[in-house]
Amino acid sequence: MLYLCDRNDSGEVLSIWKMDESIEDLLALFHEKRSLYERELREYRSNKRKLEYLSVRALLAQALGHDCVVSHDENGKPALPEESHLHISVTHTKGYAAILVSPHREVGLDIEQFSDKIFRVKHKFLNGEEMNTIDSTDKTQLLLGWCAKEAVYKLYEGLRPEYWEQVIIKKLDLHDGTMSVEVEDRPSVCLRFRMFPDFVMVHN
Repeated sequence: MLYLCDRNDSGEVLSIWKMDESIEDLLALFHEKRSLYERELREYRSNKRKLEYLSVRALLAQALGHDCVVSHDENGKPALPEESHLHISVTHTKGYAAILVSPHREVGLDIEQFSDKIFRVKHKFLNGEEMNTIDSTDKTQLLLGWCAKEAVYKLYEGLRPEYWEQVIIKKLDLHDGTMSVEVEDRPSVCLRFRMFPDFVMVHN
């Protein structure tokens, strides 16, 4: 089910799908590419991965008006080979999938379900300086920090495997929904975020 669809004047589309259908119900949404999707689904063993696959393509069909082929490069970055002028970022969390599509800029998007697990890993992805920027006792702020680094990793190709260390959160403003991030050897990034009942979302 389409959960959210935002379009702006520059042609960008940000959409979220709530995965509450069955695999067969999702397949029924497609026409032109259904047989292709059925073949590609055979590569996935878990129903969770199949639902993620189909939900992303349902979002793209809704956003662009037709079924789409999605490819991935050697680093797993998604692309739309039949719509090569478009930039895309894809993300999933439990029960939801999301896409950000832009005709004019590279994009990075991440969503993350609310979970107390974030407290156990906060020291792995935040340094001491960031602990002063983000309230490390606040689950929402920690999740926003996690999503911010994931979104920037998707935005910039070629970051190190230790990209947590390259992406430094300098400011988090809960009032206007923005974050400022510095990136080693790359331009700084202004990110935007939103909070939903089940998850948080961050994108550039």
